[in-house]
Amino acid sequence: MQFGPDFDALIARFTPDPNAKIAVAVSGGSDSVALLLLAEAWAQRSKRQLCVFTVDHGLRAAAKEEAEWVCNLCATRNLDHATLDWSDPKPSQNAARQARYTLISEAMAASGAQTLLVGHTQDDVLETALIRRRRGVRDARAAGPTLASPMPVWPQGRGQTLLRPLIVQRRAGLRNFLMARGQDWLEDPSNQNQAFERIVIRQALARHPGLKEMAVQKIARLQGERVEQDLDLGATLDQCRVHADGLIDAPDEGLSDQALSVLVRCASGSDRTPRGSAIRRLNWRAMVPGERHTVGGAWIQKGQTGCHVGRDPGATFKSDCSGVFDGRFKGASFARLPDPEDQAFLVRHASPPGLHWREIISERLAHLVRCYQTPRLNPVQT
Repeated sequence: MQFGPDFDALIARFTPDPNAKIAVAVSGGSDSVALLLLAEAWAQRSKRQLCVFTVDHGLRAAAKEEAEWVCNLCATRNLDHATLDWSDPKPSQNAARQARYTLISEAMAASGAQTLLVGHTQDDVLETALIRRRRGVRDARAAGPTLASPMPVWPQGRGQTLLRPLIVQRRAGLRNFLMARGQDWLEDPSNQNQAFERIVIRQALARHPGLKEMAVQKIARLQGERVEQDLDLGATLDQCRVHADGLIDAPDEGLSDQALSVLVRCASGSDRTPRGSAIRRLNWRAMVPGERHTVGGAWIQKGQTGCHVGRDPGATFKSDCSGVFDGRFKGASFARLPDPEDQAFLVRHASPPGLHWREIISERLAHLVRCYQTPRLNPVQT
């Protein structure tokens, strides 16, 4: 088992600079340790540098020892490693996930890394899909996560990509790979905690292997459908135009609810996906030209040939992060916003102070398009 040509293509797509480091998230579990060994062998062949990050969420007494175990593993392999501590731990999986990616994103920015490898497997995809189906998702979007996606924190993760090269690998196969090399791993006791929905589903699948295999085949088909849908979504987003004042023009043709949801997130400068029910209720296709509606911190206005998406002036603007205003503009001495009277009405009241700013919505959309249009690759050769 090794990373092959598809992995090379994936790295070249998102980190073409051969001098840029590749970040690897390692918790000490079997999936992330297998990822580390595969990435290490690839880096040696490719003469690339890795930087390894472990997050101590501070939620369990053993977490510090587990981070030290990963640190020692990296030291024996002469790999750069850093433990990132969450200073304000909260007993919530969503809060822990947000904190984890924020800490790693900041560490990546400091190290110059633009790409993060994580050890999500087909087992994780299956569990996520079943959770989403329990919540009413019935189409191919249940089959997540995907091979490539932007870092799920904005604007901290601006320009950074999350790659899941083990996404079609089974956990059992990865453990066999580790055992064949005499490499042990850590078992997280929270993987037995039935307070978490994912653990309940995991244990139920373990009790019914026949049902699990049927579900795996179904999800594999959904993953193929998801790739096709994402290609179409990327093509639609690629047709959108972002003005210097931050207004987004979107075409009429092919603008699905999913595409509109992405545009709302970008126009509002948020990293949170608006509620699907709110997007569906909007029904922008039935709007008359000139009519405006608010959703997810954005304004939507129907035009003659499409729609315009701007910033809801009634929403609270987000604080600056590394010179970023409201997740939409970056301070730049060489750039200049249009004068207020020349800015579109949908964004005029949400403009940053002064004129020396440039919009970063277009680069965010371009990154999303690159992720959505990533070919269906299998980075692992067996």
